[in-house]
Amino acid sequence: MELSDYLRVLRRNWRLVVAIPLATIAVAALLTALMPREYRAEAELFVSTAGGDNVSDLVQGSSFTQRQVATYADIVTTPVVLGPVIEDLGLDMSARGLAGRVTATVPPNTVLINVTATDRNPVVAANIANTVADQFAETVQELERVSADGQSAVKATVVQPATPSEDPASPDPLRNMALAVVLGLLLGLGLAVLRDLFDQRVRGEADIARVTDEPTIGAISFDKDAPDHPLVIEIDPHSPRAEAFRALRTNLLYLDPDDQPTTFLLTSSVPNEGKSTTAANLALTIAETGSTVCLIEGDLRRPRLLEYMGLENAVGLTDVIVGRVELKDVLQPYVGGLSVLGCGPVPPNPSELLGSDAMRRLLDRLEADFDYVLIDAPPLLAVTDAAILSTLTDGAIVVVGADVVRRDELERALATLERVGGKVLGVVANRLPVKGPDAYQYSYGDYRPDTELEGRGRRERSRRSRRNSAAKPAGRG
Repeated sequence: MELSDYLRVLRRNWRLVVAIPLATIAVAALLTALMPREYRAEAELFVSTAGGDNVSDLVQGSSFTQRQVATYADIVTTPVVLGPVIEDLGLDMSARGLAGRVTATVPPNTVLINVTATDRNPVVAANIANTVADQFAETVQELERVSADGQSAVKATVVQPATPSEDPASPDPLRNMALAVVLGLLLGLGLAVLRDLFDQRVRGEADIARVTDEPTIGAISFDKDAPDHPLVIEIDPHSPRAEAFRALRTNLLYLDPDDQPTTFLLTSSVPNEGKSTTAANLALTIAETGSTVCLIEGDLRRPRLLEYMGLENAVGLTDVIVGRVELKDVLQPYVGGLSVLGCGPVPPNPSELLGSDAMRRLLDRLEADFDYVLIDAPPLLAVTDAAILSTLTDGAIVVVGADVVRRDELERALATLERVGGKVLGVVANRLPVKGPDAYQYSYGDYRPDTELEGRGRRERSRRSRRNSAAKPAGRG
């Protein structure tokens, strides 16, 4: 994955990336509020040796102390020191339990020992630190005394006694919140990438490119009104969606200037990807150029095309194939140079009819009579009809419905065409979101005729005038 892929994953899953850190922060805040407060107190000891008669003795004594001070720090948490402390303070715990609350550290290159004690009571923490420091000073002198009545060569002196702290040492809200943010971001990013890896749904052109190298010759945005008003070329001819169909027409008609295909098959991988709507609008845009176009309803199982266009479907393609009627009697003129051939009665054997010699001869005749022939075929993975028809045309256009088809389904559909020797002219990304990382941006979105823009301007000025009139205070009488 490239950087752009990761950015797209973040934009797709931004809610997850934001929600998880917020959740971890909330949990961290709750745990911080419920955790008991621990206070810390620290006493500082200075370890020295008995003075010598000359400089050499002093240097040797200082070197000895620095070497031994780390060992002395380990003695602080032993029972020989902590046992008397428990008796002096009357603590209800063992030496091992007290050792878990006491630590001794040695700053680098010093002969100092810092004794730190923690407790829920700041006064108790200070008393423990001071008592441990005093007891350690006595223990060191006893350990380093050469004879029972002799002087100890090492002396530990408390140079800074511990004092009760006003602020708890733990929990640390700032540290906990920072850790929660980091952990939440890592979890959010990891889950976003994992979700993208397991999400097989095609959501945009980038997902199509992950499946196939076939060119994307069109990109159509999602329109919730498309089921009720499928023919956007007629309803709103200057809308961004209508211009997207014109862009598809241009890309399709200039795919191969030297060997221009004229017979197109429009299909999809699964139902509800918008192939019939795409076929109807594409035929209308080609007819706008002055070319003659024949649009065939090749879906003999669930025909929808004539219903979208408001035409009769009593007789049609199946009647022509079996020789029941003549082609000229069932071709229905629509607008301009566009004629529509409906499917007619639904037959019991669609695949056999579409793959017959009669169907091949019919297509040859239509190619001779029209500039372009478009066939609306069933989905590739549902039935074999589209695969059969692809061998009779110049190429197939695969409509890919965003959030409808999965990548593995699209891959299998394209493999089906490849197995039968069908040529794929390109794919059309349909139902693309209008916002987000997978949105298709139209640079011509507001490029409408001047008369239409002037009408919108007059309506807007009229609304402003009415608002201003309603906002003015009443005049004095």
